[in-house]
Amino acid sequence: MSDDTKNLFVVLHNVHSVSRLVETAQVVYGLGFHNFIVTRAEGSAAQSGVPDANRLAIKMKRNFMVLPDIRDVLELFEVEKPLMIVSPVLTKDRLDFNALRERVSSGNKTIIALCGGTSSFSRKEMDLGECVSLEADVDIGPAGSAAVILHYLK
Repeated sequence: MSDDTKNLFVVLHNVHSVSRLVETAQVVYGLGFHNFIVTRAEGSAAQSGVPDANRLAIKMKRNFMVLPDIRDVLELFEVEKPLMIVSPVLTKDRLDFNALRERVSSGNKTIIALCGGTSSFSRKEMDLGECVSLEADVDIGPAGSAAVILHYLK
């Protein structure tokens, strides 16, 4: 894995489920990527999932951050257009894996945002980035989406 991936940040936004948070962290770290950010963690995800994901990050010598909102990520990392992975029913635009690989290889900071809730990003949140989906019949969830995207980048 190249050093280019050190500028890749996977964001899980609006997560309530411990299992969704921990499974997504396992995929990100397990595939060798270094940066995982959680925004708007609520309920059991905030109480149990965040500490579990943090423990996993420490064990694997990876970076884990928790921020209040996705806008904070964009501001702190100075990224204008994150890649927002949404349900295939919400957009006809599909992820161009080759363009993503070039984007990551360029060394520029790249944010891949996944929604951890049962519904997708809000309209305002979707307007913050470039909304694309995977070529799938239904939404496969954040851990599945992360696995497909990151495996390709690896």
